[in-house]
Amino acid sequence: MVFEQFKSTADQIKDKVKASGNEVFAKVAGAGRQGLAKAVKKLFEEYSTFAPILESAGFIVGDVELRLTLPPAIVVCIEPTEPDALDRLKTVESELELDDNQKRVLQLIKEAYALEETVKTYGHEIGQIELVFSVPPGVNVHLSSSRSRVFGSVDRSSSSSEEG
Repeated sequence: MVFEQFKSTADQIKDKVKASGNEVFAKVAGAGRQGLAKAVKKLFEEYSTFAPILESAGFIVGDVELRLTLPPAIVVCIEPTEPDALDRLKTVESELELDDNQKRVLQLIKEAYALEETVKTYGHEIGQIELVFSVPPGVNVHLSSSRSRVFGSVDRSSSSSEEG
C-alpha cells in the first residue's frame, strides 16, 4: 500500500517534470530560433562587407554554405580567377582600409598560398578556399591533385610563392 502511494506520487512528479521540461524546451527553442536568425543575419552582414575585398583580389565565390550549428557559420568557397592570387591579396591589403577581422582572414588566405610550393612537391595545388564566418573565423584549404583535369582550371605557373 505504501509502495503504491509512493509509486503514484513518483509518477505524478515525473509527469509534472516532463511537462515542465517540454515547456522549458519549447521556450528555449523559440528563443534559440530568434537568436539564430539574428546571428545568421550578422554573419551575412559581415560576409557582405568582405565580398568586395575578395572581388578586388580576383576571387570568385563558388559556393555559400549556411551551417546551422552552435555557433552558426557561413562558409564561402572562393577560388582565384587569375594566377597571381598572393600578389593580388597583398595589393588589396595595402590599398584598402581593413578592420582587424578582415586583416586576419586575408592573412590566413595569404598563408595558405604561401604553402603552395610545399603542396606542389606532393602532387597537389591549392584549389578552393573556404572562408568560415563564425566564432572564431577560419580558413580551410582544399588541395587538388595537380593531375586532375577537373580542378586544373587556373594556370598558376606564374604565381608567386613569397610569404605574406
